[in-house]
Amino acid sequence: MKTLRTLLAASVAVAVFSACGEKKPTGDIIAKKPVVNVQSSPVKMQDSKHQETVEWLGGKYTLTIARNADTSLPMITDEAGGKYYDNKISVNVARADGSLFFQKTFTKADFASQVSEKYMNKSALLGIVFDHAEDGSLVLAASVGAPDVLSDDYVPLLLTVSRTGAVSIAKDTRLDGEMEEQEN
Repeated sequence: MKTLRTLLAASVAVAVFSACGEKKPTGDIIAKKPVVNVQSSPVKMQDSKHQETVEWLGGKYTLTIARNADTSLPMITDEAGGKYYDNKISVNVARADGSLFFQKTFTKADFASQVSEKYMNKSALLGIVFDHAEDGSLVLAASVGAPDVLSDDYVPLLLTVSRTGAVSIAKDTRLDGEMEEQEN
């Protein structure tokens, strides 16, 4: 009987101590802070090539735009310390017979007159796309901005190629609604 009492007392003591050791829920939410890792090697934007046929000056022209990372251009470092290669973009306009009407490779430096030096230092040439043809000119939309694919920070620009092959660059001041109206 003495052994039974000792075992009973020991089991009660163990139950009391284990009950005291349990943590009661506090309702606090504990989340681990995300660790921001800066990539160790420079990042290249994906190379791309787009070709389309456009009606212009009473004929059909083939417009080819190709973007490639250019390791010979100065490296870009964003505000988080990430390093990126800048891009070069080739624009070719060919006549229906295949002869070249216009050919030029653009870099960010071509847009320096429209973008501040401070912004240029942390930005890349992101892209050039066909917008529309008007008044004897081909109008392309271009952008210089943050090279991080998750960013939407950029300066919209218009690159105009005249019927003589002259190029002019200006900031795109149209609102999104105005651009949609022109497309319809």
